[in-house]
Amino acid sequence: MTVGCLILGLLSQGGLEISKKQAMSYYVSPSGSDKNNGTLNSPWRTLEHGLSKLSAGDVLNLRGGTYYESEIKLDLKGTATAPITIRSYPGERAVLDGGVPYFKDAPNSEWELVNNNLQLYRSRRTFPKDLNFVRAWLVDDDIQLVEYESAANLESTNYGPLRGMNPFYMGPGLQLRSDGRIYLRLVYNPHDLTDASGQAIIPTPVDINPNHNRLAVFTSDYLFLLDGAEYLHLKDLDFSHAEYIMDIRNGSHHVTLNGCRLKYSNQGLLAREAIHDWEISNCEFNNGVPDYIYWTDVKNRDGEVTEAYPEFQSAAINGAISNSSIHHNLFRDAFDGLKIEQGTANTRISENVFKHLRDDSINLARGVSNVEIAHNLFWQVRGGIANLGSDGTPGHVYIHHNIIDNSAYQRGGRPGNYRADNWPVWSIGSPFPGHDDGSKASWWKLYNNTIISRQDPGHQWAPLGPDEIEGNPEKYTLNNIFYSFDERVIFRDDLASLGSHYDGNVIYRSSGENLPLFANFGDGERYDSLADFRANSGTDWESHGLELDPGFDLAAIQNPTFDPLTIWERYRPTHEQVFTAGASYCGLDWPGTQGVNYRGAIPLSPASVSKDVLGSIVIFLPLVVRLENCP
Repeated sequence: MTVGCLILGLLSQGGLEISKKQAMSYYVSPSGSDKNNGTLNSPWRTLEHGLSKLSAGDVLNLRGGTYYESEIKLDLKGTATAPITIRSYPGERAVLDGGVPYFKDAPNSEWELVNNNLQLYRSRRTFPKDLNFVRAWLVDDDIQLVEYESAANLESTNYGPLRGMNPFYMGPGLQLRSDGRIYLRLVYNPHDLTDASGQAIIPTPVDINPNHNRLAVFTSDYLFLLDGAEYLHLKDLDFSHAEYIMDIRNGSHHVTLNGCRLKYSNQGLLAREAIHDWEISNCEFNNGVPDYIYWTDVKNRDGEVTEAYPEFQSAAINGAISNSSIHHNLFRDAFDGLKIEQGTANTRISENVFKHLRDDSINLARGVSNVEIAHNLFWQVRGGIANLGSDGTPGHVYIHHNIIDNSAYQRGGRPGNYRADNWPVWSIGSPFPGHDDGSKASWWKLYNNTIISRQDPGHQWAPLGPDEIEGNPEKYTLNNIFYSFDERVIFRDDLASLGSHYDGNVIYRSSGENLPLFANFGDGERYDSLADFRANSGTDWESHGLELDPGFDLAAIQNPTFDPLTIWERYRPTHEQVFTAGASYCGLDWPGTQGVNYRGAIPLSPASVSKDVLGSIVIFLPLVVRLENCP
């Protein structure tokens, strides 16, 4: 045997041995010790120690309990056939917490009263004075507190209206001061104790003594730094209390999150560079934005009349993410939901619920390609799907079978804010917002969606339709339902000469005495009815469109209770003409169009049910009801 053959044989033997390495199951427990051997009966104590022992194919089981660990580097590399799994031990729940435990039990004596008139408390413990931030959640009320920048604001008795740069107290919050102590005030702003209909709101918290409340105080920048991680499965874990849950770098790929719950301060998942082959499913992303945060509290930083408050300008998932699937998740109580950046390709966002979002549910950059957004529910959100204009090369985006309901009033601007004309106290956003950061001629195909809204008191001419997508030959708006509770422009600012396509849409609003139905639309004129538009616009747009009441149960739609078992059924039309063929999909090879000859998101036939592992998200998937014979 030659030396070369001998070496080759040894290498082959070695490779065979490596491939046969037995995958190991290890265990971590809050009651364990890192001196143990990591078995079920002798578990390790810390997650960080357990991670250091893993190799391809291994499983790390975390026993139930809370692990106060943060800023952990995660650079593990599994393989396609032997991924690394980190999970809660079956039947238990592990919580990874970036905070401190001192204030988590109630009652306690961690806080001392320093000003009885203001009900201002401070921590008896001290913290390093050079921390970037100190933030906190009210655990039982499931909300974040305001982090005040100014002591004068935290201690102000001015509750509104705003007066220039005069100190102003907006509501429960905290501040780390130069003595190393946290100063905390849980008094509610008395002007914020009614909802949009004038009904009383119960203060949060009811008891303003912090010693009687469980508080999760945290200073961590992130829980995990994913640095080139590969083939990694994270399952049934809770990630809580850090500015970022995952700071993702160096193209971490083939990562799955399943059945996880994330409570984040600013970002859930932040991809610093493009990532690919992720699957995020059956997870809950909770930003904990309190109801006393107004839109202008966050958005007025550049021209604020008083302090701009904590950067709840947040996102659950932020970055360019390709060849990936984001499905059956709940995104709630946040400012923004997803920010899908330029460079994203071949990604599907489906069967998710976006609930109680203060700004845009999805921000979609122009330079994305082959992105599908389907069968999602956007409920009580300010904005639906926003176009991030840019100079990137557009790619095809397929938006279909979604329900976007932004008809619930949200807090817009505080009385006295410098933008009061545009942002009254209670306001409505747009189903399709836009951002002027470059060209907005994106290639959206918007079909078989149900869009429900009402007039925005601060932006009366804002339409229901996708005016923030500039007209172009790859823009399609087909077979949707556009429904306004009151007077609102439906379509605006698109011209047939630009090559766009509109047809088969159901259009209805309950009143329309002062605003046109269409404005600067088709041939650039205004039209008060679909019949008038057809007769006089000189376009072939909406030749199959319908102007009629779809027959929704309005009381059910406006019910503020979220019932996951019935929520989609609230949006099933009853008018039989909705279930007729609209614009043809013949020749259009789009996902979700085969056999779909009805308008809006929900067909006439009973729907099937898909339920996630959290047991709280139910999505109704439209069935194929008719087949269309194309020439």
